[in-house]
Amino acid sequence: MPRLSILIPVYNAERYIAKTIESVLAQTYTDWELIIVEDKSSDKSFQIAKQYEALYPEKIKVYQNDSNLGMLQNWNKGIDLCKNELFVKLDADDIWLPTFLEKSIAVLDQYPEVGLVFTKYVNIDANDSIIPNTEITLPDFATEKPFSTIPLVQLGQDKMLQYPILRQGLSVMRRAIFDEIGKYRFLISKDTQAATDTEFYFRLGLHHAIYCINETLYHYRIHATSISKTDTDSQLSSKKMYEIKRCILEYFYAQKTIDTPFYNKNRTQVQFNYNVFLIQKFRKEKNSSKMVSLLVKTVFLSPIKTITFYYKRYKASE
Repeated sequence: MPRLSILIPVYNAERYIAKTIESVLAQTYTDWELIIVEDKSSDKSFQIAKQYEALYPEKIKVYQNDSNLGMLQNWNKGIDLCKNELFVKLDADDIWLPTFLEKSIAVLDQYPEVGLVFTKYVNIDANDSIIPNTEITLPDFATEKPFSTIPLVQLGQDKMLQYPILRQGLSVMRRAIFDEIGKYRFLISKDTQAATDTEFYFRLGLHHAIYCINETLYHYRIHATSISKTDTDSQLSSKKMYEIKRCILEYFYAQKTIDTPFYNKNRTQVQFNYNVFLIQKFRKEKNSSKMVSLLVKTVFLSPIKTITFYYKRYKASE
């Protein structure tokens, strides 16, 4: 059996999936199997994947769902099909540079305490061009050394997500971790399922060290239909951030990693921020009943904070 299972979940990715598979085939590390789980696309993604399976039957296996499961269920189905020691999930429109696997697995071999390895990444557009000024800079605590997500959570709700270093597809991990802490899960609502990878990585980082390679070995694609593109600056994006922070705080509090005063303060602030966003949304929509109802709930949630916030806004508008 190969040492590494690579999972590519696919849905309507006919434009990009061949390039993604080619980036896997170009890896300098070769002890892998590729599992492609196709979620009943309406385009030719399945046919393209099957062509590669026919060319590389010993390396590539393609499965198609009987019906569309949705992103999260498709991810988890794919995880169940991956049985080897190491695991990595690659989006069907992204690209690995040739040494991505070799360098990531070398870190896992060097540091037994590390459960998951990331690399730096840069964004590319639909035509494979690098988008300027999108390469991330690693914080000092996460540069070429094992780290935990506990310090990130202890920064508080306003800063815990400030470092964009935890992203799917960049991470090679030990497969047994899924059996230990569970797989990807819905947070609160199904329309923010893209947030589940961030929550999972924070959950993993409580129990196992994480390591970030200070080298760009991954191209993360941003295009018109990608989730990262469509939910930017939208209600979905705000809801996603709310759910990520809420679920992270609740998990770390349940694990007794943060104390009650810290949890209560940050949990209240997360809810307050989201309420304010919705109040403004209802105001723009001229939905007075929802706006007033939520405003009253927000006053009860945090009276002083609410009064202070809206008083400052009132004074600023004078």
